[in-house]
This record gives sequence, C-alpha cells and structure tokens, in this order.
Amino acid sequence: MLVLALALASARVAIADLVVPLQTNSETDACNGGVTKGAIDIGGVPSAYMAGENGTVQGSTLTLQHNSGMSVLSSCEKHWKPDSIMQFKLLGRTLRFTVDLSRVGCGCNLAFYLISSPALDMLGKPHAGSDREGQPPYYCDANKVGGQWCPEVDIMEANTHAFQATLHKCDKPTNGHYEYCDRSGCAENTRDIPRSYGHGE
Repeated sequence: MLVLALALASARVAIADLVVPLQTNSETDACNGGVTKGAIDIGGVPSAYMAGENGTVQGSTLTLQHNSGMSVLSSCEKHWKPDSIMQFKLLGRTLRFTVDLSRVGCGCNLAFYLISSPALDMLGKPHAGSDREGQPPYYCDANKVGGQWCPEVDIMEANTHAFQATLHKCDKPTNGHYEYCDRSGCAENTRDIPRSYGHGE
C-alpha cells in the first residue's frame, strides 16, 4: 500500500480532480483544526482529509503555496496518527489528477508522489522519527528526508519547463523497516527529450 503526498518547492498551484474512479464520493464534511486542513473529495474513497502545511482545500481542489507539503488522512485529526495515514490500494485501479502548473516556473518543483508511510522501526512499529527536518511525524521517503527511509514513486516532479517521473527501490525490509533506498532512482525527464514538453512555439 502506498501513501499519497504532495510537496511544493515554490509558487502557488491548484490541484483538482485527484480521483481513484471507483464510486462517487459526495462527502464534504468540514474538518478544520490541528493538522487537518479539510475534507477533500476523492472518488472511490469513503472519506479523505488533507493534512500538512500551507495548503487549503475546497471540494476536490487542493491549493498549495510556496514551501508546502500535504498528505491524505482517512480521518479528521488534531495530531498526526500513523493509523490515520491514508493507504491507497491502487492495483488494478486508476489514479487520475489535474494540475495547474502555470505559476510553477523554472527552478520550482511541484511534486506529486507516493510513499510507503508510516515509517516503521526495526520491530515493525510506527516510528515518528526524531530529526525530521520539518517533515511531519511518521514521514519517510527514498531520500531519507526527515530521517527515515521507505519506497517512493515520484509520479510528477514538474514545472512549466520540465516534467520528471522517478521510481525508487529500497533494500529488503526487516519487519517493514528500511535501511537504505536508491536516492537517484530510475528517472525519465523531458529535458532529455527535445520538444516534448513546456511552452509551445
């Protein structure tokens, strides 16, 4: 199972229609306070709430600002709880989203990625981490940002000039705990394919 995370290195951008199209979700319960910023409509998911910093939610639209990061929770929470981190089961399903990159210029990065969170310790128990470098509790990724390793699939790292997708593999885990992951991963970038992406002529 993978967890959806969103991060923005710079600028303001809106993400709309993040959909796992299994059924229509009409839940729009208000949920504010603590780490939760509000409910978000995701088709095929009974309830979903965005949590993190510098983001706002309205319906199925998430708007992020400079230096922000958001994760999807399965319940409204005042504090980070590992069992509330949404686990997406995507095998045989489709993940679809629309993103406005028009204000994400050169040198900025809007990242839409999946990670195997929550991070686990050597005994297989959720681990909040100690030196998180500003990341939320239980965060992990393939670059050990926030001090903990886990598999990562970068679906989109993009701006108005380039688009990259990267798969990161990790060593074999012990009780779900990872000791090392491939930081650079296996990437495809439009900068290596002339005239494939960016502003039209």
